Order: sequence, then C-alpha cells, then structure tokens
Amino acid sequence: MSNLIQTFSARCDAVGVKPVEVLRRAGLHGSVWWRWRSGAVSPTLRSFEAAERVLGEIEAHGAEQLRSDEPPEGGEAPASPDPAAQITRNSEEVFR
Repeated sequence: MSNLIQTFSARCDAVGVKPVEVLRRAGLHGSVWWRWRSGAVSPTLRSFEAAERVLGEIEAHGAEQLRSDEPPEGGEAPASPDPAAQITRNSEEVFR
C-alpha cells in the first residue's frame, strides 16, 4: 500500500469514518478503495483530489456531516447534480 493511501486511511480512522464512505461521498464507487489499497490500481489525480476534498470537509466539520447526508431509512439517495460527470468518472476508472 502506498504512503498516500496509508496516510488517507489513517486520517479516516482519526475522524472515525470508513475510507469507502469517503470515496462514495466523493462520487467514486466503493470498490475503488479496495483496488487502491491492494495496489491493483493507483488513484487518478482527479479521484484522489475528490476524496481528499471530502475528507478535508469531514475533518473540518466532523463525521456527523457524512451521516447527515445519508438518506433516511427507506428513502432514496439524492440525485447526482450532473449524471454525465459520474459517467465520465466511472469510465476513467474502467478505461485506464
């Protein structure tokens, strides 16, 4: 595991949030964390910056911010503001 990934994981632990949840909040698929951690793939600059931005927000405002954005039981998740951005992000991960 690279030093960047270890540091990211330690920061997540320090604020009590799972790295997978941070990545999901950043618009990445949860499996990305396991691929980064295993060394199967390295994070793209765009995806790592997105994860870092979300983690920084959580560090500044607390992990309850992450939980407050979750949908209520039986509710739907909020729609992505730009579905094309999500498709682009996912295709970048697939076609690297």
